Amino acid sequence: MAVSTGHMVEDERLIVFCGLDCSKCPAYIATKENDAARLAELSEKWSNYSFGIFTPQDLVCDGCHGPRLFKWCCECAIRDCCFDRGFKTCAECEEYPCDRLSELWEKFGEAGAASKANLDGLRG
Repeated sequence: MAVSTGHMVEDERLIVFCGLDCSKCPAYIATKENDAARLAELSEKWSNYSFGIFTPQDLVCDGCHGPRLFKWCCECAIRDCCFDRGFKTCAECEEYPCDRLSELWEKFGEAGAASKANLDGLRG
């Protein structure tokens, strides 16, 4: 959603390295709202043997460019790659989309398809 602020239009989305829009993430929203009960609920909902077991603190996140990161973001090879290359998102990379990014999108399902669309949009 875009917001008009006088003559400028600002994008309220928070598109990060892999294309996810953090502004729509329940963990990001709960962190911003300081909602410990929601983080606890999400940690139970998202914990499983395929993706890992999460504590509420594991889900505290200010987005990939912020000081506090969701547990997976701390271990994300895509995030590390973008940092190493000085990119804000993978859309800036000449190798876009790489196999690593495509595999992540596939794992994320619908969220992965939305992430790809976000980065495709940034590439123009």
